[in-house]
Amino acid sequence: MLRFLAALFPAVMLVAQTNAPVCAVEGSVVNAATGEPIVRAHVMLMGPGGQKAVTTDTTGHWSFPSVGCGQTQVIATRPGFLQGAFGQPRPGAAFRPVILVSGEPLHDVKIQLTPQAVVSGKVVDDHGDPLANAMVQALAPRIVAGLRTFQNVNTQSTNDLGEYRLANLPPGKYIICATPQVVPFAFEPGDVSTVLGPACYPGPPDSSSAGTIEARGSENRADFTLSQVPSVKIRGSITNAVRGVGISLTKRFAMNGGRSQPGMVRPDGTFEVPSVIPGSYLLATDFFEGGRRLTARVPIEVGASDVEGVTVRLEPGFSLAGSVRVESAQGQTAAPQNIRISLRAVDPQLAGGGQFAWNSTHDAFTISELTPGNYWLEAFTNGSWYVKSATLGGRDLLKEPAVLSAGAGRIEMTVRDDAGTLEGQIEDADGQPAAGWVMVLQDGRTPRNIMSMPDGHFSIPGIAPGEYKVYSWDDWQQVEYANPDWMRRFASGTSVTIDPAQTAHIKLRRQNVPDTP
Repeated sequence: MLRFLAALFPAVMLVAQTNAPVCAVEGSVVNAATGEPIVRAHVMLMGPGGQKAVTTDTTGHWSFPSVGCGQTQVIATRPGFLQGAFGQPRPGAAFRPVILVSGEPLHDVKIQLTPQAVVSGKVVDDHGDPLANAMVQALAPRIVAGLRTFQNVNTQSTNDLGEYRLANLPPGKYIICATPQVVPFAFEPGDVSTVLGPACYPGPPDSSSAGTIEARGSENRADFTLSQVPSVKIRGSITNAVRGVGISLTKRFAMNGGRSQPGMVRPDGTFEVPSVIPGSYLLATDFFEGGRRLTARVPIEVGASDVEGVTVRLEPGFSLAGSVRVESAQGQTAAPQNIRISLRAVDPQLAGGGQFAWNSTHDAFTISELTPGNYWLEAFTNGSWYVKSATLGGRDLLKEPAVLSAGAGRIEMTVRDDAGTLEGQIEDADGQPAAGWVMVLQDGRTPRNIMSMPDGHFSIPGIAPGEYKVYSWDDWQQVEYANPDWMRRFASGTSVTIDPAQTAHIKLRRQNVPDTP
């Protein structure tokens, strides 16, 4: 069709093409560790004109001489390196877009690629025999809800020789853990008093002082010999067992994606989980039938003796109702349509966040398919509105968690339309305008985080009136904002008062998150 129109109206087509905004950008891809150019890196540009890709030349240079203008992302990849992007402070961190302007070609856009780290080794038993299908995990320190924990970032199974290789790891600190294969059993498995236990190098991740290994852009080795450890059994019954229901046991508090250990359920609902080593566990069962879900979560502490008489009852998910009350300085009566609500469980393994649904006027909601547990409620809106409170039984769920269960009551949410605005400028260590993340924090609660404009300017509407501490970081996802000791040691914030329906102005100095152990 375009060719046909061009043949009929060549002058019109030429003008249309000429008037389309055209931008250009060029740069290089270099090794983040050595600064050397990377040849044959794949560079992808994603912007208003769609996607385009090129390959770097022998000097690591790349160029897009004719692309659409506007907000654009530039990403680079190369085997043996982690993916990198322009404006990314470290691998895996958020990155800022490139702003392309017509008539102003952008030059010298440098993308740094970090060489991957690799950990490899072998897993054997205490007789020196290789263990096939053992699970080996790389656990890295991560910040979850403002606190440091260890999470699984890579998992591999050993081959028939007991060998494993964990590749494509970002440089950093790790704990490597090996867990033997969970072997299915027939009922009445016999009296097994010991089993092969897991092992971690350099030590277990369930301690605040847990040691780590430093893995960089090279081969690192960690071999394991798994030894026999004492084990016990867990026995009990599912009081309302249904045909086909299963049961499993997982470690609690270790957010590392560990293997679950299956149990066997008899037709009469009694069950047994054999070969359990001491620790904190969660016994879980789920059953789905005809669109209905029945579930149970039972925490269990295992010591040196068998655990007997555990009672499990399958329950359907329960629902909570809530309503929204409007307090308006402008005389408005209708609730805002853009309230965002979520439930965050204090112990994610014990609870689920449920399904939210609003009524047509957006002044009432229900949360269904909830699992009983201890929850925080998080609620945001924007513009001139803010969520003032969300109370349940006299407790404000925005300020403290509460145990939610069937019959807990009704959530009463209050919103107001005289929110304040925070506006300001970020500078680097030399006092020059610089892009960065802005963190608005109050009483250790979940902060507001936004990325500034490339020139460091930012504006955040919809902030509840009150006293805040405001910070600027290169990567907010690494900030332990819920750890008072960490914040005292490493964070330098600016106090600000947000008044109703007013704009507060602030200047921030961008901080780099320290590489803490």
